[in-house]
Formats: sequence, structure tokens, C-alpha cells
Amino acid sequence: MEKQQILGFNPSLGRCREVAREYGVRTFTSFEEAELASPDVYVICTPPLHHHEYFLRAAKKKKHFFVEAATCTLGYRELYPLLDGAFVAAPSCTFRYFPGVMEIKRLLEEGVIGRALSFNHYLGQYLPDWHPYEDYREVYFSKKETGGAREMFPYELIWLTGAFHSSVKSVTGLRGKISELEMTADDVYAAIVQFDNGIIGTMMIDLLNRKACRTLKIIGTEGTIDWDWLGKTLRVYRTETKAEHVIDLDSGKKIGAYQTGEEAYEAEIGAFLAAIEGKKSYPYSFQDDEALLRHLDAFQEIV
Repeated sequence: MEKQQILGFNPSLGRCREVAREYGVRTFTSFEEAELASPDVYVICTPPLHHHEYFLRAAKKKKHFFVEAATCTLGYRELYPLLDGAFVAAPSCTFRYFPGVMEIKRLLEEGVIGRALSFNHYLGQYLPDWHPYEDYREVYFSKKETGGAREMFPYELIWLTGAFHSSVKSVTGLRGKISELEMTADDVYAAIVQFDNGIIGTMMIDLLNRKACRTLKIIGTEGTIDWDWLGKTLRVYRTETKAEHVIDLDSGKKIGAYQTGEEAYEAEIGAFLAAIEGKKSYPYSFQDDEALLRHLDAFQEIV
């Protein structure tokens, strides 16, 4: 795709100038003016509470759209009657495309560790480090309604449901704001999750760890899988051989100080574009997303 085909909207004139200068794309500070340029596809990257304002406009115009990970279901009920197959509506599922996650999914599908029974998941990263170029206190992810651990919980469940080939059955646990960070968002989630296929596991998410970390251990009937995201390794132990096999994972290309490789984002947008071209269905739906977000809402209510 040529940069001349890409339009950018942001109400901040400074951000528009920065993007235009760095990437050479045409930018707008007025969304109405941007729409006059007749875009064919919308990529929606606003704070979650505003997603629906843009995807409903796109849907009513029967324009294809992709939207970043959500923390609420605002606009979903209004969207469903508009989904007539004339356009692609794609909620984000980025981490399903990460090398480690894809390899875990392959190992489970091939039964390398037998049938998966349980898991232990951990994600930790100090919240002010998420966007070091801006004041975390002013960004949506510091707000109780849309951010913090609340944002990361469904983000992680999206790829876990994909890897386990199962929907979530129930969630319980504890959550809280326990640090001195200047925000209203919860900074710790400690959840117990049961999947429809019987798998039970724990998910621990915190915004406190000064050393970013994402790990996963899966216990199977015939072995275990240990994944270290930043360590870029998968360790597979098989009962049959009583040996551990280490799989080295490519960290991929990165931008700036971000810990995450860019290939997954490119693959995700590639899947979206392939769906627009009719080559392959997009793998994650708004109905899938709503199901996870309902569990998130229930979790918020019980603790």
C-alpha cells in the first residue's frame, strides 16, 4: 500500500504534523473533513470509550473497519443489525499472531504434551513505561473504566482462547489498586479462569513490575510447555522422552523502545486486508469479543 493511499485523523494538530512529517501521509484534525476524502477502510485507534463513535459511522456507510482492542461493549448491539456481509468488521486479536503464541497453538493442536489440563499465566509491566513519551496520568489506560489491568485481561484472553480452541466458561478472583501510581485504574488482577473444554488456570496481571514480563506454563497429560515472552524461548517437556526441548523464537523487528515485535501487527492487518479481498475470513468477531468482555464485566462486579 502506498503512503498516498493512507489518511490520518487526530484532533491534535501537533500529532498530525508529526505523523505527516515522519510518514508522509495526509492528515486531518477534523474527522468530517477526513470523511470527505472518501476512505474505503477505517482503522480505529481511539481510546476504547470512543470506538463505537467511529465503527458505527463506518458500518452505516458500509465501510470496512478494524478497531483496536476494546474494554467495553459500547455500540456492539447497535452494530450487529448492520453486519450484513457487505463489509468486514474486524476487532483486534493481535497477540494471536505472535510467534510464541502461534507455536504454542501448533504444539497443542499436534498433541505434543497430550491434552491440556491447566495453565499459569503472568503478565507484568510498569504502567508509566507503556507510553514513555506521554504522561500516563492523562492517558485512557490510567482510568478505571477503560484501562489498567482491565484493558490487559481481555487482551490476554483473546489469544488464550485461540490457543486453547475454547471459549471461557467462568472467571473469578481478586482485583485492586494497591500501588501509589496516580490513577484510578486497578493495577492488579488475580483471576481463576475455566474454559468450556475443562481447562482451568490462573491469570496474574499487574502494572507494577519494573521489568516487563509475560510467561505461560501449560500442564498437559503428557508433558508441559513453558513460554518466556521476553526470553524468546519455549521449553517443551515430554513425559515419553523425559527430556526438555528448547525452541528459540525470533524477536522480530521493533520500533523505538517498544518490547513487542512489529510482525504480529503487520500479520494482523494483513489478515484484515485479506478478508477485505475475500481471500480468507477474519478469525475474530465482535460476538467473540463481546463474550470475553461480558466475563470482564462479571469479574468487575464480583470482587
